[in-house]
Amino acid sequence: MGDLKELAREAVHTRTITTTTYSVDEDHVLLEGTLRDNRLKEACGLTSGERRKPGIVHDLTIRLLLNGRDLSIEDVEVRLDHVPHEDCRQTQESLRPLVGRKVEPGFSMWVRNTFGGPKGCAHLNALLLAMASAAVQGLWTHWASRPDPSQRARDLAAESRYLIDTCWPWRKDGPRAKKLLEEAAKKA
Repeated sequence: MGDLKELAREAVHTRTITTTTYSVDEDHVLLEGTLRDNRLKEACGLTSGERRKPGIVHDLTIRLLLNGRDLSIEDVEVRLDHVPHEDCRQTQESLRPLVGRKVEPGFSMWVRNTFGGPKGCAHLNALLLAMASAAVQGLWTHWASRPDPSQRARDLAAESRYLIDTCWPWRKDGPRAKKLLEEAAKKA
């Protein structure tokens, strides 16, 4: 098959999801995610038929205060700076049930079951799911920046929980996973 990019003519829409992890203190990080949809062409509204100019359709932000010891969510904040419909704003507090939850295996399914469909906002859910894997990456960077080598033992054990069987290179019977588990066992 050829280069599919050659088929592209005119861009009509962009979606940008950005996540940033901030150190808060020794045991906490703040994860901030933004989702921006930008309509690049004039288009008709689906139900109204009115012409809508190019511009931002969604500009959403989620902030999660994460406990680095177990990736539990201690607080959540949602900003809906730009939404296409005023009643979208009714979902601003919809993510409150995240408080007390842990970002761990099964989290994505729980998010879809709890906030999916008419129970929430599809765009907040898309952002939240992208943030989940970014939470682990950000926390690893937070951990890796610690000068105390004794902390690494705890970190290795925690890392294995979030890595094993998440993708091909980290399959349980693969060399990477085996090495990580051996290192964690030595330092435990």
